[in-house]
Amino acid sequence: MTGDSPLSLSQLSRRDWGEVAAFTLMVGDEPLYADRILRHLPGRRLAMRARWRGELVFAKLFFQPEAEKAAPEQERQKALLAAGLPTPEPLGLHQLDDGTVALTRWCEGEPAGAALRHQEDQVMPAVLDSVFGLYQAGWRQRDLHLDNFLFDGRQALILDAGDIDTLPEGRRRPGAILDNLALFCAQAPLDLHDTLLNRVAAALSERGLPSARLKARVHRHSIRRIASALRKWRRASSAIASHSDEHGDWLVQRALPDEEKKTLARALVAPDSLPLIKKGSRISVHGDEHWVIKHYRDTSWKARLKQRWFRGRADVSWLMGWTWALLGIPTPRPVMLLRRRDAQAVIAFPRIDSVALSYLMEHDPPRAHRIAPQAEYWLDRLHGAGFWHGDTKAQNVLVDALEHIHWIDLDGAGFSRWHERGVRKGKREMKRFHDNWKQFSGN
Repeated sequence: MTGDSPLSLSQLSRRDWGEVAAFTLMVGDEPLYADRILRHLPGRRLAMRARWRGELVFAKLFFQPEAEKAAPEQERQKALLAAGLPTPEPLGLHQLDDGTVALTRWCEGEPAGAALRHQEDQVMPAVLDSVFGLYQAGWRQRDLHLDNFLFDGRQALILDAGDIDTLPEGRRRPGAILDNLALFCAQAPLDLHDTLLNRVAAALSERGLPSARLKARVHRHSIRRIASALRKWRRASSAIASHSDEHGDWLVQRALPDEEKKTLARALVAPDSLPLIKKGSRISVHGDEHWVIKHYRDTSWKARLKQRWFRGRADVSWLMGWTWALLGIPTPRPVMLLRRRDAQAVIAFPRIDSVALSYLMEHDPPRAHRIAPQAEYWLDRLHGAGFWHGDTKAQNVLVDALEHIHWIDLDGAGFSRWHERGVRKGKREMKRFHDNWKQFSGN
């Protein structure tokens, strides 16, 4: 799709993310030129960067029947500005036949989550000032997370005003603030949890608010978030499309460009059409320079039973890949899964230009020694969150040119909301890690 021919909201509402690129939309008599899709909920909302009347704007398209949500969101933005809180300036609403277009002034900056990694001492105070500014004004962001803030080098602009509601009054307010901040910490990538916990606890103490139960509430929110995600990835959502055909049931990453979807789908239907990487008794691995495809060939009654409950090995790999990526754990997130009627399954991952840690152990020991602590660090993070990998051999750790690691082969991974079980699994897995890689354990 190009930006040459104007489209209607009705046409856009029927498009999937991979089918939406640059386009033109007539807003009254003025063309709106969209050049970057930022978020897409098919049939509901589309957020993008665009040019309108010669200026860069943030445009949010609300398709019917969600068009009624546009006005309250812009009114909340105006209220935030009136209260002296940093947020992008709303430029107005435009009613069209099939929905509403909300325009906001475009602000340059970096999502707070990304900026925090290299400017912690500037970003965290700015984010917490905005968060506590909301509380001071009597509001809270229901889905509070780092990327609801844009750091412009000076302050943290509050985004997603539509998800802001009123903070409880009286004796309930301190508990509501604590719970909101616990959610904020729980929704951060695993490697930022400690940073946020420490910063939030200090901010609460500075303001005379209780923080004793913060860590316990963060853990509770984390468990709920993970359990919800593990259910979410099984069906259609804002990030995943789902359909069935004569080949089986499909789950597909929406952001995948349309042509890549078609090419990859053909490969999943006939994985043997791609070069063979390795073949086992029940699993074949194929791939090219872009993709790695795993074909699970087991059709036994056990495989059929597991597939029925979405517990087949490919199912586990899909669920864990998406969940680990959500939590910021380095792993190639799968982009397509085909679940065949006979219990076979085929799953596709982006190929990472890398070598296995096992290769470095044999051919470049000094480099392997530098990298191995990363694997131990992430195992510790995983186990603390209730996860385990299931097979921590060095072949399952890939190392890229920047010496970052990537975990692969998650079809034996697992999660438990019961802390004791996670601790037991984690101890066994860490012991195996040390037993297999004694040169990395300091022994």
